[in-house]
Amino acid sequence: NIFRILVATDNHLGYAEKDDIRGNDSFNTFKEVLELAESQKVDFVLLGGDLFHKNKPSRQCLVKCMELLKTHTFGDKPVEFDFVSDASDNFQHLRNPVVNFQDPNLNVAIPVFSIHGNHDDPAGLGQFCALDMLSTAGLINYFGRCNNLRQVTVSPLLLVKGTAKLAIFGLSAIKDERLFRLFKEGNVRLLRPAEYADDWYNIMVLHQNHTARPPTNYIPEEFLDSFLDLVIWGHEHECKIEPIESKQNFFIMQPGSSVATSLCEGEAIAKHVALLEVNDQRCIKVTKLPLRTVRPFVFKNVSLSDYITELSESKGKKKMTVQLVQDYLEKTVHQMIEDSKKQLTGHPRQPSLPLLRLRVEYSQENELFNPVSFGHRFTDLAANTEDILLFRKFRNPAKKEDGSLDKDAMDAVFGDDISESRVEDLVQQYFHELDGSSHQHLQVMTETGLGNAVTNFVDKDDKDAIADIFQYQLERTLDHLLTIEGINEDTVDYHINLYKAQRAARADNDTQERAETDAVLNAEGRTVRGQQNSRDGDDDSVSDDGNSDTDTTADLPARGRGSKGPRG
Repeated sequence: NIFRILVATDNHLGYAEKDDIRGNDSFNTFKEVLELAESQKVDFVLLGGDLFHKNKPSRQCLVKCMELLKTHTFGDKPVEFDFVSDASDNFQHLRNPVVNFQDPNLNVAIPVFSIHGNHDDPAGLGQFCALDMLSTAGLINYFGRCNNLRQVTVSPLLLVKGTAKLAIFGLSAIKDERLFRLFKEGNVRLLRPAEYADDWYNIMVLHQNHTARPPTNYIPEEFLDSFLDLVIWGHEHECKIEPIESKQNFFIMQPGSSVATSLCEGEAIAKHVALLEVNDQRCIKVTKLPLRTVRPFVFKNVSLSDYITELSESKGKKKMTVQLVQDYLEKTVHQMIEDSKKQLTGHPRQPSLPLLRLRVEYSQENELFNPVSFGHRFTDLAANTEDILLFRKFRNPAKKEDGSLDKDAMDAVFGDDISESRVEDLVQQYFHELDGSSHQHLQVMTETGLGNAVTNFVDKDDKDAIADIFQYQLERTLDHLLTIEGINEDTVDYHINLYKAQRAARADNDTQERAETDAVLNAEGRTVRGQQNSRDGDDDSVSDDGNSDTDTTADLPARGRGSKGPRG
């Protein structure tokens, strides 16, 4: 009558896989996660998104993942719980909606249930993702996908073990601003069992920003239903695995990532997965399981003004100042290397070369030097010699009035946890940070459209995304200007700004903008130039017959009104 569940999230398989030193880190730790599932004799594994680091993982990454899943989750051990919900509701996005352990052709010992994250979300022709491939192969149970982004309805997985009852609500990654608005408008519904609803222990798994990121780029805890008992929060990489009670009376567990994908302070916290036990009295027990194959990571902050008093005596003497700084920082890095040895667990697969990040606060330009050259001093002592140092300067409140990039606004947006933020959020936040007199505001392109295009360029290797969205929005603006009588050269700027302001004032502006840009980027017949040339990210793979295995092979569409998406 007790469910035993292994909870993990943000495994980011394939992260830095081409790095000679760090290439196997994500796979080593994912293997350990699955080995823990075996040794702890769990009923199933529950993953909270971002199983893969890339939207389009390499073939090497996919093969390694499939081998690990098949080795550690298949076998003769009987599955000791029943799946009693309607699979056609839970897996309506799948052509064959069935849990893998009920497939007579498979011998599954430890089922794996997973939602998708923002890194491995559906994209391209047919809107498939890597989890669809694993699900079709019978290796995982992919749930929580929402195809209707106007009305989100979540049907729970209903699992029964003896007299213990478990309802798992899955919500795969949705752009935070859109989901924020859907919650705000009451368009997110969690369906509960019609009978004996209070007998079920209710778990929700989601993959969204948890930390408040202005203005609406996160999901407040208050938006979630109060009948929930436990929320497993993916996407945030800092490990806060001990359940914390929220104002809504449910508990929140944030497992964090199993591999460091950024050199920020939150990633340096010890990494764990959780053994979650749920009994028939709706009581839980959480056991923290430390991950012993994680590469040691030491993060440290120093301020040159606080620690190097000699700088004041050598002001203006660049050589002497730089030498003092380098000597001090070299000593600090060596101490960090010594500190990293405390994180060694003795596990045979744990790498010994540590990740190091020394964030250096400086006040004078003559205190700077080349951090890459400095890092080479630690070859064979650290895993990331080229980016050990990160120089940060006090923000200058003065605003630039030319057309150049506002570095202070960029600093306010990026901070140190940039790699945990979504690209489109960073674009929008940058323009929010600009003051009203700034000359860097967009006129023709919208922040939402640019953010969507940059996301496709960065995350999905779509090299034409920005150009295609700009072309679409430019033609849309030109079409509008042609409808205005009496317009002349002196009033063009006024009418462009007025048109943009009118669109921005609409209540559904962001939703409409995203729908339009999605329609352009996912238009039938549109070729994604970056993906066509990438061959699944494997530089060394060549097909004998000359054919790429990418989804899009048609010629680029002609630029012009006949080729763009629907109008708003």
